Amino acid sequence: MQKQLANGLILRTLSEGHASDRERLPQFHADINGEGETPEAKNAFIHWVRDLINTHPTMTHDDFFVVVDPAKDDMIAAATLLIPHRWRYEDIPLVVGRPELVATHPDYRKRGLVRALFEAVHERSAALGQQMQVITGIPYFYRQFGYTMAVDLGQHASYPLDVMADAPPDTKPAFTLRPATPEDIPNMIRWYDRMSRERLLSENRSVEEWRYEIMGRDPNSGQVMDYQMIVNAAGQAVGYLDMFGFRWDKYMINCNCYVVGEEANYLETFDDVIRALKQWAQAKFGERPPLLSFAGGLHPSVDALIDRTHGGHIHTREYMWYVRVSEMIPFLQHIQPVLERRLIDSGAHGYTGELKIGFYDLTGICFKFERGRITAIEATQGKDGYDVSFPWNLFWNVVFGQHNSDEIRAILPEVGASGKGKVLIDILFPKKKSWLKGVN
Repeated sequence: MQKQLANGLILRTLSEGHASDRERLPQFHADINGEGETPEAKNAFIHWVRDLINTHPTMTHDDFFVVVDPAKDDMIAAATLLIPHRWRYEDIPLVVGRPELVATHPDYRKRGLVRALFEAVHERSAALGQQMQVITGIPYFYRQFGYTMAVDLGQHASYPLDVMADAPPDTKPAFTLRPATPEDIPNMIRWYDRMSRERLLSENRSVEEWRYEIMGRDPNSGQVMDYQMIVNAAGQAVGYLDMFGFRWDKYMINCNCYVVGEEANYLETFDDVIRALKQWAQAKFGERPPLLSFAGGLHPSVDALIDRTHGGHIHTREYMWYVRVSEMIPFLQHIQPVLERRLIDSGAHGYTGELKIGFYDLTGICFKFERGRITAIEATQGKDGYDVSFPWNLFWNVVFGQHNSDEIRAILPEVGASGKGKVLIDILFPKKKSWLKGVN
């Protein structure tokens, strides 16, 4: 696609075939997105973008968008990209688009270029049949494009590595680590899917995406991962760790997830895993930083072990994914089987009636029920008559299990609910943790 913008600027994709765009884009993102970073970090941006362009398993050149200035030899003025993801809402597949690496050259800011890029991204996302878009980014900014912060992201827990004493001399650990290989992928998928059953949103990666995660990235990329298998004394793999292979923070190492299958448990593996990670960090980075940071991929038992460790900390204030769902009713219809399942054996089992949800803009939706089945989800209009109301896209915080209506009401009293509304909204949309990283 190609679009003429104001002042002679042109918005186009890499699929237009302009060699200069493809050659310049990695350095552009390193300069803009990596502004203020170390030379090593800027180099990591370059290798990350090259991977996205050349080897990423779900992206094509139609997914890279640039704004160029023909008056300056097609200099890149702004750019972003769209990464196709496959997620799940419990067991319902979702097709998701993730805008990433949004950047504008300082000389071209405040001209609406990011808005033009997002219009193109959303058009591409719709053409791909993506049901929602998600982005990680700076606070508040992306709300202007219809996004709202609704799913946990980032640092979930931290563990002081020095607290775990080294094993006594001549003591052989029950569990050790080894690098993952493609042959481990079937077990990793099985373990991931097993743990994902306890989460609301999770990833639905293909074998190609798993292979890319394990061995497909440039080792100098800022997104390179180091998957380590947890192995018992008999040499059997019982779980895995997903470690970030590039350190953006010199004070910590980062673990995206720690997963153990039915072959072992967290109590018996935890101490050996922590000790092995101390050795891994020393070998990988030449030093042992003071902190081990965990993202959201943790079993509650690991949370408890960290929380009961002196200096261990479970973060109650996490950052969030921005989420955008442009077609509310089709999305809710898509996840309808999950909603109906939640009604079974609930306080509204076999319910017949309606649930009207308003959004303080004279619009709303109406769920119609017949004996515990949802017979319709329809748009409705009007100022009054709603069983529960949410302002500012906060309904999505409930749909995605991040908050319940009472928690939002504690900050925004206009989130009111009748007795019927409170009962039904809590049954249909209970609080539930998600587990997402995304293959980026």
